[in-house]
Amino acid sequence: MKTIFKQHLNQEILMNNHSIQIERAFNFMRVNPVFFLWLIWFIFLALDISLRYLGALKIAPHEIILLNFVGGGVVNHFWFFFFLPQVVFLKKWKLVLIQLAIIISIYFIIKLYLLGYWSTNDIQLTPFFVNEAIRLLQFILYTSAIWGFYIMGIRQELLKKLEIDLIKLQIEHKSLQLNPHFVLNMITQFSASIMKVSKSLFKEFSLFTEILSYSYKNHQKQNYLDQELRILENYIACQKYRFGKKLQFIISKNFSIIEPNKFPLPKWTLMTFLENVFKHGNCYDSKCPCALTLNIFPWQDKMLFTFSLTNALEDSPPEFSSEFGIEAVSRILNYYFPGNVQLFHGKSSTEFNLLLYICYGGCIKDRTPR
Repeated sequence: MKTIFKQHLNQEILMNNHSIQIERAFNFMRVNPVFFLWLIWFIFLALDISLRYLGALKIAPHEIILLNFVGGGVVNHFWFFFFLPQVVFLKKWKLVLIQLAIIISIYFIIKLYLLGYWSTNDIQLTPFFVNEAIRLLQFILYTSAIWGFYIMGIRQELLKKLEIDLIKLQIEHKSLQLNPHFVLNMITQFSASIMKVSKSLFKEFSLFTEILSYSYKNHQKQNYLDQELRILENYIACQKYRFGKKLQFIISKNFSIIEPNKFPLPKWTLMTFLENVFKHGNCYDSKCPCALTLNIFPWQDKMLFTFSLTNALEDSPPEFSSEFGIEAVSRILNYYFPGNVQLFHGKSSTEFNLLLYICYGGCIKDRTPR
């Protein structure tokens, strides 16, 4: 009675141990899929023979048992590692279906030949093919179930890795970031002091302060296109203050009397493109100045926003890259505006070009986390 009572109190511990054992089984299947598949196949063979012995049923010749084990195992191996991945993930089924048909045909022909060689009775082809087809179908169903658990194990491992990477990223982010309120309060204090010294310097400093404040904005809060565009202009103004006449940058925009203050846009997406110009491009070439073009205009029954960047290429690429660039921003935009984003980019021997289209219409949804 005490043991039962203890087990009742320790259900959570027992469940945890059970989940650990299941996780170990998934890991073993993920690391050793070939061994696991043939092990299951061998256990099935041993169980089938044992049941036939216990039930005093007729057992086929050893050669036929070996052929069933090897031939059926090869079919299962092909189904597990080639057919299911190609069909489920790559959506390519024609070639693997032909290959599967060839493998099964060879298996049937060899077995039919050996049965005719060892058996004194005539073999009825129709019952033979029906029985073999049913047998293979059963094996394929078992293998498909095992493959499902195998994929589940791989996905579980990938999810765990993503969670660990996210935790590491959050830790690194926290360790590198000062409290935003402290930073902005100190900058406001400096700004008030600068105002007394120089109004022009105060103006430039205010532009930088606005950029910094925007960078601290919570990405889970709703953001709009006009906010991003304002930061783009401030950023370029700060760069012009920094580099003076050396900076070659042209901005042109045409919004057709349309204010972009109602168009949602994830924070820092366009800024990433602009930052990459200064990281990877040459901003001082007067023959090929950096050019930023912004447009919003009616298109069919929707509004089309276009963002175009052109810049000369840097002679020597930077040694360090954050690896957060065009492809990452493209994935973000396609998540927020599925089917309504087109991004083109390319480069020649002298310059880099990027063109972005975002179509704003009735199908746009706010996917900002709540």
